[in-house]
Amino acid sequence: MISVTKDWNPKQKKLALLLSKSESFIEGIYLCLEMHNQVHDMEKENKPTIYQQLINGLTSEIIKFRPENNFASIAWNLWHITRIEDAVSNILINNSDQVLNATWMNKLNIKINDTGNAFSKGDVDRFDSEINIAELLKYRKAVGKNTQKILKKLTAEGRKIKPGKEQLDRIVAEGVLTGEKDSIWLLDFWGKKTVSGLLTMPVTRHQIVHINDCFKLKKKYK
Repeated sequence: MISVTKDWNPKQKKLALLLSKSESFIEGIYLCLEMHNQVHDMEKENKPTIYQQLINGLTSEIIKFRPENNFASIAWNLWHITRIEDAVSNILINNSDQVLNATWMNKLNIKINDTGNAFSKGDVDRFDSEINIAELLKYRKAVGKNTQKILKKLTAEGRKIKPGKEQLDRIVAEGVLTGEKDSIWLLDFWGKKTVSGLLTMPVTRHQIVHINDCFKLKKKYK
């Protein structure tokens, strides 16, 4: 199982350093692409990615499994990191349309479209009972492929750009965040970050943390 501290953090520190400087930004993008690929299932690899190792052998029962007193399921974790990636990469970095749309919502069989930050345990129960797991995994794959395209277009000149008011307004208008304090705080957090900052958190670091949590849940399932 992936150890965030041992295996991921050194790369994360290197990524932040490379992306912070104009002369090393493109090298940073290559590293970002490599790290981002590890948290997705986009193509056949000689060696399975971290995420491919996670989803190997997952059943609907395991992906919706929640130990007693545990807030999140694997399904919630995957939804949470995928929604954030979709919104941040498209709205805040690329100023483009999100992957999630009415067609995807219908396939996913859900009515909510926010990141789930302010979910209660009851909300997670409802989410797990409604979500179409097969479509959730397909949605994650679509978001990953889309983000890779965005990453390949980034330039050193744009590394210090922060999200504009229109982009931040879209985050609220498009329902990525709710007005609840456990959700809306992200608007200020993201608004203060540059493109380089968003690539380190949440595009890479945030995802591996939750995927690590998913491995723990998978291990607990009996």
